[in-house]
Amino acid sequence: MYIEIQTLAAIGAFLLLLTLIQGTRNVLVLGLSTAAGNQHDISPWAGANDRLNRAIRNLIEAIAIFAPIAIAVHVLGLSNETTVLGAKLFLISRVVHTIVFVIGVPWVRTTAWTTGVIGIVMVGSALVA
Repeated sequence: MYIEIQTLAAIGAFLLLLTLIQGTRNVLVLGLSTAAGNQHDISPWAGANDRLNRAIRNLIEAIAIFAPIAIAVHVLGLSNETTVLGAKLFLISRVVHTIVFVIGVPWVRTTAWTTGVIGIVMVGSALVA
């Protein structure tokens, strides 16, 4: 299996972990009956809780961009050193991005986000070569 697809699987597993953390947080903070409901009448999240929700949404957006590119590179057999490095950069930067987003470190977050975009471009470069 190509590294690009392994990276996609790993980032999917990371998203699952974050979603489980988010769900557990909901139960612990809101209580089971509220967390199991539609949650329309709860106060907006603040601080690290809000940043966790936004980090998850941001990761979903990044995966929506990365996934079709990684799959196309895999299906077309275009994996090379650049795409492998790009996939690794994407994975590492997205994990760093999420962690520093949740703890609230703005410039590191932006740098990690930018590095993730560079990783996506590196993987996609095989499609335009």
